[in-house]
Amino acid sequence: MNTSKMTGTIIAALLTGIALMPSCSKQSETQEAKKTGKSPVAVKANDVFSTAKSSLNVVRNGQYVTLGWQIDVTGGKIRKIDITRSSTGKITNRKAVATLEPGATGFKDCLPDENAYWYWVRFVTVDGKFQDMGPVRVEMDKAGSSHYIKLADIYKISITRTDDAATLKWDFPEESYVGIKITRAPRPAMAPSNRTGQKGQTGKATPVITTLERKSQYTDALANPNSDYWYWFQITLKSGAIVERGPIKAEYGNQ
Repeated sequence: MNTSKMTGTIIAALLTGIALMPSCSKQSETQEAKKTGKSPVAVKANDVFSTAKSSLNVVRNGQYVTLGWQIDVTGGKIRKIDITRSSTGKITNRKAVATLEPGATGFKDCLPDENAYWYWVRFVTVDGKFQDMGPVRVEMDKAGSSHYIKLADIYKISITRTDDAATLKWDFPEESYVGIKITRAPRPAMAPSNRTGQKGQTGKATPVITTLERKSQYTDALANPNSDYWYWFQITLKSGAIVERGPIKAEYGNQ
């Protein structure tokens, strides 16, 4: 049993990404930068950090992407660092990857497939200011590896419903979690991070529950038996890595 617990923890850590501590990552990031060169960086001009003295490097190795950065803070104290990525390069299509402590200088992300991706690193100050570094593009994995880890295989979720309620069941790896936030909406386009859906649809996803239980179930009362419902899980690990699953439709079935 101890072996299976350890295996689950390792897989989860690899999947969601591991924050790289400055003491062990700085040297490797420097070596990688020398080999590959710095990726082009676009930054907003404001007073959080100096763009002239700051840099962002990204290196892809199969399904893993290592991000490393250096910033010259010019205004305010950094409170947190948010990392997002997009498969299209559009800001509206970004998904949360991690929220890190202010002293972090790197992060290792695990991609879901061989496609190209775009990354942003946002530095948020204690007084609410923020500045983005990016987007920076990582190229497609031309080797086309077929061994990419699938979220559905690690973070298992099933959702069934009746006219009156949906039953949500989940079973996640043994890991230290900061929070598991569940939301729902009547349309799959209404992602929790978006205020506006596609094709003029407006509205927000409705919070359902926030929990620390990695393996549990919850019964969610539904207001309209004639409406479809979709659910999202935002899973935040103690490492700062964020896993998003959804939209998952509540389907009729035996409970």
